[in-house]
Amino acid sequence: MSEPVARQPALDFVALILSVVLSPFLCVPYFCTVFARATARSDSEFLLLATLCVVLSIGVPAAYIGWQVHKGNITDIHVRKREQRQGPFRAGMAGLGTLVLVLWLIGGPIRLTQLSGLLFAQSFLFEMISRSWKISMHTSVLAACLAGCMELAGWSSASLLSIIPLCWARHYRGRHTWGQAFGGAALGYGLTIYPLRWLASL
Repeated sequence: MSEPVARQPALDFVALILSVVLSPFLCVPYFCTVFARATARSDSEFLLLATLCVVLSIGVPAAYIGWQVHKGNITDIHVRKREQRQGPFRAGMAGLGTLVLVLWLIGGPIRLTQLSGLLFAQSFLFEMISRSWKISMHTSVLAACLAGCMELAGWSSASLLSIIPLCWARHYRGRHTWGQAFGGAALGYGLTIYPLRWLASL
């Protein structure tokens, strides 16, 4: 793991805020509503899609992690220790897999279903990588979500600049090396945007 750099109170605060605000627990619910709004065909469908996406994509792993922290099996909600990540990954896989299945069964928007399927497939790769390398899930999730917004909601590629301060924050706090931070972002982005563009061309 990366060692924290020289401490400065003001920078400590900034790095903490960035890590919390841009953590999967907070940014995923926001992006879920963006995806739902961009693909929903009615207001009622928007509410249904947003609820399904939030509950199944982040609610399931968050509930699992919270329970395991309470039991003392996981050190903290950010799952800092690599060896404690397998359970949360599998909970995330279960939630995303269920989301894909439900969207397919209810005839959900095809682009949202495709994005959910890609994120589900990615979870297997990130789980395998995390067995030997503590890749940053903060940056990979943010990058994947931004890629989804670019393709589904027409966001500008300039939004990707938000990844840079998050990489800095994760490195500054000693949670990841620069390689783990930027590597996670690169994989999250690349494995989302290019498959989405390919699927759109079919």
